[in-house]
Amino acid sequence: MDAVVFAQALKEEKDALVASYLADAETPTGALIKQVKDAGVGEDVIKGILDGILTDVYYQTLLGIDGQMPIGPLPERSYRLSAPDSTLIATGDGTLAEAAYEAFYGGAEE
Repeated sequence: MDAVVFAQALKEEKDALVASYLADAETPTGALIKQVKDAGVGEDVIKGILDGILTDVYYQTLLGIDGQMPIGPLPERSYRLSAPDSTLIATGDGTLAEAAYEAFYGGAEE
């Protein structure tokens, strides 16, 4: 696993969360979304909001791991992240930030 595979996996997780929130009214988040739908807000608007929020969270976290921005109150610094096979995913050299941008913003529009 490398930075590209890791960033893409998080993008796929984000997409799965959005779909799950919209499909399952039995979860606390799903119940709130159902209330918003029942109030007349279209699913496309709700999906856009969820997708935008989760994209920001995942992308900014990946940038923080790669040392491109602070994470919450932690100062801007890079972290070393390695896969189980010891392949480095993040070292602070910008590779993870580039992979995150490509995964979340560089691909084809959904």
